[in-house]
Amino acid sequence: MHKGMPKILSIQYLRAAAALMVVFFHADGMAQEYFNFTGLSFGAAGVDIFFVISGFIMWITTASERITPASFAVNRIIRIVPLYWAMTLLLYGGWLIFRDPATLPSLWNLVRSLLFIPFVSPRTGEIQPLLIAGWTLNFEMFFYAVFACGLLIARRHRALFVCTILAALVASPLFVSPSGPVALTYTSPLLIEFMAGCLLGVMYERRALPRPGVAVFLLVIGCGLLLTSSGLSAANITAARFFHWGLPSFLIVTAALALESKLKEWRLPMLLGDASYSIYLTHGIVLSAVKSAVMLLGTQPLMSVIFIFAGCAASIAAGVGAYYLIEKPLLAACRTLATMVRRAPPIAAHRTI
Repeated sequence: MHKGMPKILSIQYLRAAAALMVVFFHADGMAQEYFNFTGLSFGAAGVDIFFVISGFIMWITTASERITPASFAVNRIIRIVPLYWAMTLLLYGGWLIFRDPATLPSLWNLVRSLLFIPFVSPRTGEIQPLLIAGWTLNFEMFFYAVFACGLLIARRHRALFVCTILAALVASPLFVSPSGPVALTYTSPLLIEFMAGCLLGVMYERRALPRPGVAVFLLVIGCGLLLTSSGLSAANITAARFFHWGLPSFLIVTAALALESKLKEWRLPMLLGDASYSIYLTHGIVLSAVKSAVMLLGTQPLMSVIFIFAGCAASIAAGVGAYYLIEKPLLAACRTLATMVRRAPPIAAHRTI
């Protein structure tokens, strides 16, 4: 949530739920791969919930006309980049120390990962950076770039501008077939989920959310659709994903916001909401470590259940620890540095005689 803005309980709880969904999905996937577990394949849609939330948050946190594209970009970079770079470099360092040098990702792929440039991973064959969870940040940073341009437009026209740009990009493959990972990413129907979040922000500002009774119905429908939609790859970034997971995610976020007045503040989900970014970025490394430890005990089906519970618990604990020990200090340091730069007096020009 934006610094200085009161936290919206429903958004905090959904951030926590989305992070836990993704953790479970990857734990389940590892159990299937390494322990011959017949899994549930549930949880990948947590990413889609994050995308809708992102569009919503960007809209409501830029209500002030004083926010410029430059200040918005700096705030987003400070929020996203430090922890992501730290985890990416930690992962790369681990490969450098513990793995066969022949399997070490190229420096060019490291640079592209750090700069949010989409590319096809030689390891997975998917459009993914070195830290696999970072593929969503490629979408996030592109959306931020479009939204920053929208800040040049009067607020009453801003939603139309942002949605028109994103809709045009999504529709462009109907006329020109996208080629390459960059074009495939920046024309993906997943961009519609950010649009939906922005429109939800407009509804929230205008108090146009559904009544609680309708919201409960939407929540049941959204959750039901997510629970019954299976067979879709988590790497899918086509229109199928939007209809299977994006639309239900929009219904869930809309319903949760409409039920905001009915919610009470609970410390644990609030904490997990705060730590959701750290949980999301660290869980892959944590799950891999837990998997290696559990495999020392065997790979029989019982070990898969132990791995899933231990892996999810360790991911949550490590994510909360990373939030307090890494993310918060990094954010504080970067914000202090940004403040110092803004307040620094301009360097006087020396007059040549």
